[in-house]
Amino acid sequence: MKGLVALTFVLMGIAFAQVQTGGLGGESKTIEENGYYSVQRLELAGATRALLPPRPTDTIVVALGTGIGIEPGKAASLDDGDVRFLPRSKEASIVHGDEPPAQAVLIDLKKHWEDEIQPCHGPQCNHAIRVGGMEIGQSTSLFTNGFVTAYRDRMDAGGTLSTSYYSKSGTHHLMVIALDDLHANFDGAGKELKRGQVFGTDANEVEVDAGAHAVRWIVIRIETPKQ
Repeated sequence: MKGLVALTFVLMGIAFAQVQTGGLGGESKTIEENGYYSVQRLELAGATRALLPPRPTDTIVVALGTGIGIEPGKAASLDDGDVRFLPRSKEASIVHGDEPPAQAVLIDLKKHWEDEIQPCHGPQCNHAIRVGGMEIGQSTSLFTNGFVTAYRDRMDAGGTLSTSYYSKSGTHHLMVIALDDLHANFDGAGKELKRGQVFGTDANEVEVDAGAHAVRWIVIRIETPKQ
C-alpha cells in the first residue's frame, strides 16, 4: 500500500509538470533539466492558450516574441524578453493572440523558498554599463527573494561585459537565456548561444561579447546558503 501511495505522488508530480495546450500550435518540450530546475520551450503559433495546472513548483516565464500574456492578469502584456515569476499552486494560463509565432521558456524551479519574490520597480533597477564615460549597455534587476534573482542585460555592438557572481555565503547556479545570438565565456570556456537557448553553469565569471550586433540576455541566479 505504501508503495502504491508513493507511486501516486510520483504520477501527480509528472501531471503537474505538463503544459496543457489548446488552440493552434501550442506544443511544449523539455530542453534542459538538472537538480535546480526543469525547462520547457512552448511553441506559440496563432491563437493559443496553454494551461499551467496548480503545481508544487514556482515557475519563471520568459517571453520570446510578442503577443504573449499570462492569465489571470492583463493578456498580451509581455514584450520580447520580459520575465515573470509565477508562485506555486496557482493555476495560470499562457495566452497568445493572432500574432506572428512566438515562444515562451517555462522554468520550473525544483526548490521553493518561503521568502516572497520582490519585483524591482523604478529607475534604481537600471544600471548603465559605461566605458570611458560612454554608456555601452545596461543591466536591469528584475526580481529577487535573496535566493532566486533575475537580471536582464543589454550590450551594444562591440561591447564586452564581464560579471562576477562569486558568493561567500553559499553556492550558486546560473541559468543564462539568450535573447539574441551571442558569444559568452564561462570561467574562460567559450560558448556560442542561439536566441532562446538555455545554458546552465556553476561558473563564477561570465563574460559576454556583443560582436557586430547589440545583444540581450537573461540571467537567473539560484543561491543555496551554506548549511
